[in-house]
Amino acid sequence: MKNELDHTNLIKGLKKGDSHSLELLFRRLYPRLCAYANKFLNNMDESEEIVQEVFYRIWKNREQLDEKQSVNGYLFTAVKNTCFNTMEHQKVQDQYAALLQTVYKPSGVDFSAHESFVAEELEKDFQRALEHLPPECRKIFEMSRFEGLKYQEIAERLNISIKTVETQMVRALSKIRLDLKDYLTLLIITLLNQN
Repeated sequence: MKNELDHTNLIKGLKKGDSHSLELLFRRLYPRLCAYANKFLNNMDESEEIVQEVFYRIWKNREQLDEKQSVNGYLFTAVKNTCFNTMEHQKVQDQYAALLQTVYKPSGVDFSAHESFVAEELEKDFQRALEHLPPECRKIFEMSRFEGLKYQEIAERLNISIKTVETQMVRALSKIRLDLKDYLTLLIITLLNQN
């Protein structure tokens, strides 16, 4: 009871813009939240990134916090939902990676005429999809996918919030997925025919 009351005081402090309250909350719950996220993602680096993002969102939206709501419950739910969103995005990325792996076979493996044609068309359509992305969106996508930067690193380099990076990545992946949906369908048919 005392702990929850103490957390209520921390929420009050947060709402007033007291960064010390955020730091206290962070120190108390960060390890447990990371362990919780890791149960879903099985990747500690990603788990830490998600928990940091959740704390960033709390700070950014601190004025909307409800003092009566359990801060523990709120944080654990936010971490769980963010993990589920990340897993959903990962599914899309895995589909795309499988498509590219099928198209770009290791050297020494012969392409059929049809596979060569599909590879060339996919490459053109992928480049076209990239070109149609808004400039900031494209830049963020390329920094993430081609340079291998984490969302936090991109945010720091571009001096924007992690949430903006995440939003732009969702936008880019949705647009690319839409533009390449015919290839994903083709890949699924190809993979089914190989089994």
